[in-house]
Order: sequence, then structure tokens, then C-alpha cells
Amino acid sequence: MRRHWILALFLAVAMAIASCARATPTPAPTATPKVEPTKAPAVKNVKDLKIGYIYLTLEHPYYQAHSRHVQQYAKELGFTLIERDGKGDAAVMASAMEDLIAQKVDGIVFCLIDEAASVPVINEAQQAGIPVVTFAIHHGAGAKAPFVGIPEKEATSAAGKEAAKRFHEKFGKDTQAKLATVECPEIQQVVDRADGFIEGFKSVDPNVQVVARADGKCFREKALAATEDLLQAHPDVNVIYGGNGDSALGALAALQGAGKGTSDKVFLVSHDGSEPELIEMVNPKSALKLAVANRPRELARGTIDTLIETIQGKRPMAEDTEVRIPAVVLTPDDVNALNQFLKEQYFSTTDLTKYAQ
Repeated sequence: MRRHWILALFLAVAMAIASCARATPTPAPTATPKVEPTKAPAVKNVKDLKIGYIYLTLEHPYYQAHSRHVQQYAKELGFTLIERDGKGDAAVMASAMEDLIAQKVDGIVFCLIDEAASVPVINEAQQAGIPVVTFAIHHGAGAKAPFVGIPEKEATSAAGKEAAKRFHEKFGKDTQAKLATVECPEIQQVVDRADGFIEGFKSVDPNVQVVARADGKCFREKALAATEDLLQAHPDVNVIYGGNGDSALGALAALQGAGKGTSDKVFLVSHDGSEPELIEMVNPKSALKLAVANRPRELARGTIDTLIETIQGKRPMAEDTEVRIPAVVLTPDDVNALNQFLKEQYFSTTDLTKYAQ
């Protein structure tokens, strides 16, 4: 009997303990800390920006004019400009990019020469939070960034059509056009230019023979040598398109050396529209008779505007977007208009009328 009483007492105590345990309130869960909304970084005033600009090469008249327009626009907008000459060398450009990244600029315009070599330094800049806008030659596929250039085929197709019309007006309706290009096959934009010119010429003259596409590397001395080889292989060539100003002027020098640099021997077309090209174009005796003209003023301002949009978050920093600024086709017909073009685009005071005699 005593054993049963002890067991009953034990059970009663256990139940009381369990009841007390169940009655203990469960602690309230810890409240989630209040999270302040992330604030976007304040957009700097344009006058407070520090912008880096790497040019392809400041030896070329086009980039000399482009640089002056950039400097002029920097003063107009009030931002700090840091310029670097890429010297047509991918290694020099990479070093310039490293320098600008180290200076913690707010953005960089990169006039590159090598698509593949541009990729690591563009990615490095973006990883450092620095937007990059590429110009003229598109960056490689391993990077994504805004790009500013001209509609390459559109401009040169119009030039090809005009060249075909003027060639046959000069050389005769039934004369066989034998066309060659002096270009830079490693630069896709220049290949596109040449393709557009050929397509435009063919649309007017389906019987044109494309006899060669020479590699002049887009530098004058190399274009001269490439054209000399071209003339050896195809002495009857009578239409030549140069993929940039140096390509055309190098080709002209080779033609002159071979006694073929005159307007009654070859119809030469250039691409840039710089002063040396237009001086030749208005010369009645010169073979150079048409120019596709990039506009350094509009292109310089366009790259800066695109970069500022990107810095201010209005354009994605790491997405491929494009801004295309049309080129124009120049003819020797209106010398006063050409003088105005050189004044506005190249800061030139040259009077072309003295070369048009």
C-alpha cells in the first residue's frame, strides 16, 4: 500500500512540473533589424568630373582635330580632361588605361586599335567602377560597353555609287572599271567600309571587276608599299578606295611614283576628309576625286555625351549599346563648301581655292 502511495505522489509531482513547463511563455522571436534603403551614389555635377581620353594616334590629322574638339567641349562643359596618345600601339594604350584607372577618373573614352587587346583593360576599368566608351573601332567580344562610331557601310555605299557615276563620266560609259581597295583587314570597321564601297559601286556598275583588296595597315608608308605591290600585280587598275586618309594618301604617293597619280589615269577615293585629302581632291590634276568625311566635331562631342550619360547611369555601363554619327560624302564641286567644312571640322584656315586652279 505504501508503495502505491509513493508512486501516486511521484506522478502528481511530475504532472505539476510538466504543467509549469507548458505554462512558461515562448520567447518572442528576435525582430529583424530595420534595413535602411540603399541610396544610389550621388551623381556628380559635370563640372566635377575627371574624364580620360585615349586617342588612336595624334600623328593623324583626323585625331588632331578630334582632340581639339574634345578640348573645346571640355572647356565648354567645365570638366577636367586627361588626354593620352595611344600612338597606334595596343601596349601603349593598355598602359594609358592602367594610368587612368590608377588616377580614379570618372570615365574613359577609348579610341582603341586592337579589338582583342582592348578586352582586359576595359573589364579592369569597369571592375574599378569606371565606365568606358569605345570609339571608331569596336571593342572585342569579351567586353561589353557603349560604342560610338559611324554607320560604316551606309557612308561608303553612297560614296561607291557616286564614284561609279563620276568614273564613267570621266573615263567613258563603256570603260571597264577595275577596282582595288587599300584597307586594314584586321580592323572589322575598315573592312565594312570597303565592303560598303564595293557594294555601292556595283549597284551602279554591275560589271565592275574587283581585282584586289590590299592590306595597307591604315598607315601611310605601309599603304604606299602595299599599293606599289598592287600596281605591279594589276597595272590596269583604275579605281582605288582607301580605307582611311593615310591609306588613300599612301596609295596616291604610290600612284604618283608610277606616273599614274593623275585624274586621267585612276579614280581615287579617300576616307576621313582631312585637309591633306581635300587639297588633293580640289586639284584638277590629282587622281583623288572623292572623299568620305568623318566629322571630328560631332564625333568628339558624341563620345563625351555618351560617356557622361553612362557615368550618370542613363546608359548601362556594361552593355553593348551603339551611337552612330553619319559621315558625309565630299566632292570637289563646291570649294567654298569644302573650305567651310575644313574650318568647322579641322580648325583649318587654308583656302582651297588656290589649289583648285
